[in-house]
Amino acid sequence: MNKTYLALLLALSLGLTACGGSSDSDSGLTPPDSSENDDGSDNSGDEGDNSNGDAEEGTIFGPFSTGSTSEPVAVYFDLDTQSQVSLTEEEAASDTTWDIAFRRTSVFVNTHQETPVSVYFTGNNADFYDDSGEPVADKFLNATPDSELEDYLAVTAEDIPQADAFITDSESQVIGDSFYHYDMTTHVVSPADEVYYIVSSDDNYTKFHVTNIVTEGRGLGEITLEAMHQSVVDGQAEFASPVDITLNAVGCAEPLYVDFDLQQAVTSADNWDIQIPCGDGAAEFAIHLADDATVLRTDGETHAGIDPEAAPFYGFSEDSVTDYAFDTSPWYFYDGTTHMLHSQFGVYLIQTADATFKLQITSYYDDAGTSGSFSFRSDELVQE
Repeated sequence: MNKTYLALLLALSLGLTACGGSSDSDSGLTPPDSSENDDGSDNSGDEGDNSNGDAEEGTIFGPFSTGSTSEPVAVYFDLDTQSQVSLTEEEAASDTTWDIAFRRTSVFVNTHQETPVSVYFTGNNADFYDDSGEPVADKFLNATPDSELEDYLAVTAEDIPQADAFITDSESQVIGDSFYHYDMTTHVVSPADEVYYIVSSDDNYTKFHVTNIVTEGRGLGEITLEAMHQSVVDGQAEFASPVDITLNAVGCAEPLYVDFDLQQAVTSADNWDIQIPCGDGAAEFAIHLADDATVLRTDGETHAGIDPEAAPFYGFSEDSVTDYAFDTSPWYFYDGTTHMLHSQFGVYLIQTADATFKLQITSYYDDAGTSGSFSFRSDELVQE
């Protein structure tokens, strides 16, 4: 994760923790939506469907509403026809018509097409960030769709890079193989004790890391977790003193389970929080979360405890997450004073199997100031 994105995450986290509010599942850092309807409805609809396949270059499409922070919805867009595709989330998971989608602050592409849609950031408006990668607030605050139109029009088919410069959305694991180190030379496995995880489960929180690993052949024979439990239901505001949980997997016949409330090994019939699968005579090098648990990967110093009111903005997620290509070059700056998002007016290239398009997000708000209402420019780049 680059420094710019970390800076944005930090600004969002600090600003939003002070403001309170709710978050959508794709981004735990969505700013409070002060423009929701009074009845809590999500402001979604088709009013933003400004489809026009023959639009003049630089035409702005939208606004397209992505709902509220409490009830987010996704807007799916077909770049070929420059029109919105009405789909449910379930339908979109297998549909190949749409190319790009928007959901609150997140922008993602269709990886279900035979050739996954991919993204390249042109790097325009580099001066919106200083030499240390920090956003220059005035640049973001003063930019307008008119002032940034020239940047957009300047991008042509000659600016399309080689295919390997494009990236697409991908799946990864928050825990995955990050809890251990493997030395390719010595073939020694050691605990990544500098990596911590905070698990949210049963209204409580537990911070843990792996402090000892003993291998058994090619498997995991023994593992020790140092766990610090925060019982919110008992009024605890910080993590308690660490407790060691050692699991012996030599000759295991079934997965190993841990209940963080009890801070001990349990069986599959109990209310477990994490599971370590059993392999051939030893455990596998994997840690899985219970379906109702979420996790945050962190370090040992950042969090002394979790504030339940601010928890939606910490970035907890399921263990399997989507890494969005757009997140490598974030499109927005969060103003902690006004709690508004401002576009960098970055020009992104979106490549499908048959064509390449340019795209520039011009606003996150509609005329009434409702957040989550995306407007953008999009045109196909054609070789002359």
